[in-house]
Amino acid sequence: MKTIKLKHLDKIVKIFEVAIALLLFIVIAIKIIEAVFIIMELDIIIIPMDFEQILSTAFALVIGVEFTKMLFRLTPETVIDVLLFAIARQTVIYHERTVDLLVGVIAIGGLFAAKKFLVNKKPEGEQKNG
Repeated sequence: MKTIKLKHLDKIVKIFEVAIALLLFIVIAIKIIEAVFIIMELDIIIIPMDFEQILSTAFALVIGVEFTKMLFRLTPETVIDVLLFAIARQTVIYHERTVDLLVGVIAIGGLFAAKKFLVNKKPEGEQKNG
């Protein structure tokens, strides 16, 4: 029963992830069209929001979705995913100084290394002895 609920929640989370990705893709396409208008010296703005605001909102939504996933499937891998997105958001959106950018990149690299080398991918029942 619990695994059925987790499967349904996992499907819902995947739908949200795809929806956020599609919306962000549409916004990027519109912003590219706006850039072409600016190059052609036409003053046409389709989306009045700054792209960094949109990206910040998208990151916040992704972090929320990943946090939700972490809450119903509390594993080291999901915790690392939430941390990855949070640090990536901080690094991409709010980089004030070069040192902040460097620290963010090092932190992300450390989390990827931890995910690769320290997180056990196999369920407990599938581990080999020896």
